[in-house]
Amino acid sequence: MASTTAPAPIDPRGPRTNQAVLACAMVLGFLLGARWVAPVFAIVLGLGAVFGSSYGPVLRFFQVVIKPRLAPPAELEDPRPPRFAAAVGVIFLTAASLAFAAGSDALGWTLALIVAALAALAAISGICVGCEMYVLLIRLRGGVRVVTIDRSTGHGATARDIHHGGDLTVPAEFRTGSATWLVFTIEYCAVCPRIVDEIRARRPDDVVQVLDVADHTELAATHRVRRAPTVLRADPDGLVLARLSGADAVLAELDLLGLGTSQPA
Repeated sequence: MASTTAPAPIDPRGPRTNQAVLACAMVLGFLLGARWVAPVFAIVLGLGAVFGSSYGPVLRFFQVVIKPRLAPPAELEDPRPPRFAAAVGVIFLTAASLAFAAGSDALGWTLALIVAALAALAAISGICVGCEMYVLLIRLRGGVRVVTIDRSTGHGATARDIHHGGDLTVPAEFRTGSATWLVFTIEYCAVCPRIVDEIRARRPDDVVQVLDVADHTELAATHRVRRAPTVLRADPDGLVLARLSGADAVLAELDLLGLGTSQPA
C-alpha cells in the first residue's frame, strides 16, 4: 500500500494465523458455553492492535515459533489495516463481554460469532472486511489512493507497489480470445458492482467476468486475492498482465490504459 509514512510491512500470514485462532476459539467457546473467551480474546486482540505484533500473544507465537519454520512470504502487507481490523474486533468482543455480564447470552454470542465469521473469512480467503473498512476510511478522510498493482512481466510505473513473478495465465474456461478482466468479489462488497460497470464502460471491447471468491477459492488463492475487488487483467491468450488489488488499483489501471501508457491489452 502506497504511503510516504508507511510503517515497515509485515508477513500477512501472522494476522491470518491470529484470525484462524480467534475464529476457532469463538466457535469452541460457543459450543462449550465458555463465555470467558470473549473478554480473553478482546484482550489478546487489543494488545496487538494497540502495541503491535510483538505484544499480541498469537502474533508473537507466530513470529517466534511458526515463521522461522516457513519459507519467506510471497508478499508483505501494511500493518495498519489488520491492526484496525483487530481494533474493530476488540469493540465487538468488548460489547459481547458486557452483554454476557448483563445476562444476555443471545446478544453476546451473536456479537462473538460475527467476529468469528469475519475472522474465518479472512483466515481462509485472505479477504479482511476490517482492513477494507480502514482503506475506505483513509480514502474518505484524505482522498488517498491505496494502490497495489502486480505485473507478471515485471514492467512497472511510478508510485506503485509492483511484485515480480512468473508468467501466470487464467484457466482455459475464462479465456475468450479477447482481452479479459476477471473480477473477484465477495457478497457484501459495496464497491464491486461499480468497478465492474466502470470497466465495461471504459473498455467496451474487453470481456469482463465476475467471480465470487466463495465459488472460486482455489483460483483466488493461486492469484493471492486478499481484497475485494481484486481484478486480473489478461491478454487474449489468457496471460495475466496485471493483478489489481482494490478499487483504486483498477481505476489507476483504467486511467493508464486510457492514456495509452500501460501495457497493451
